[in-house]
Amino acid sequence: MIEAYLGLLGLPRRAPSAAYLRELHRAQVTRVPYTNMEIMLGRPGTVTRDEALRRVTSGLGGYCFHLNAAFSELLRALGFTVTLHRAYVVAALDEVDPALNHLALLVHDLPDPANPGGRWLADAGLGDALYDPLPLVDGEHAQGPFAYALTASPRSEAGWRLRHDPAGSFAACDVVAAPAVLDDFADAHEHLSTSAESPFTRFLTAQRRTAAGVDVLRGCTLLGIDAAGRREEFLTTREDWREALAELFGLTGDDLDELWPGTLAAHEEWMAGRRAAAEGVPAA
Repeated sequence: MIEAYLGLLGLPRRAPSAAYLRELHRAQVTRVPYTNMEIMLGRPGTVTRDEALRRVTSGLGGYCFHLNAAFSELLRALGFTVTLHRAYVVAALDEVDPALNHLALLVHDLPDPANPGGRWLADAGLGDALYDPLPLVDGEHAQGPFAYALTASPRSEAGWRLRHDPAGSFAACDVVAAPAVLDDFADAHEHLSTSAESPFTRFLTAQRRTAAGVDVLRGCTLLGIDAAGRREEFLTTREDWREALAELFGLTGDDLDELWPGTLAAHEEWMAGRRAAAEGVPAA
């Protein structure tokens, strides 16, 4: 399965190095979509090593628990030293104690001139965030059109806070320093992939990070962000929606058509609310 994974990424086996880690990370976030497609289709599954690898190598993509679980297995098989860590994505910078909602990875013992300590935040499960692994060094870090910052976490547990670019989809992610195991994330995955209160069960999303920027599909809204700015397009025909899913994110399959009616209805409701807000009409 590791050879199939490398084939998907379009990379050969090499000895571990910081440069090879960057290659792997870039290929992962570009070629493996961040998506809740399987959740929306009623197939949330579980978080295990084998299922994560199967989903990624089958072209299904996934969200943080599956993406980073699979990526960690690939890195270990290639000889990298990797640890799993509990992490907490927050929507506002003053938020410090949400429920567990993310799995992050640290890769160790890979010093280079920009990172003499040799520890890297390698996170392929943050959707519109990292393109390259981030040196675990406090300060500002630029990647393409986005600027990130790494500081100490404000949580009671020791760790780090990754502050996202203001153009991103979340404010920050707090990573706990103590290592974790995959079973630690089972309950969080079950809640996020099945609860009606979870954002992952409400509408389809797909995201792809590239060297230029990011492509994001939320419902019927296709968003692109790069050095030229922000572009928004509404995909209001099934054909255009399916074309974007296939061409930008590699997501295909006739079962996606099951999601189209609900996706379009939610989009039309959202557009009506947007128009009402613009016209100053009070919400019903």
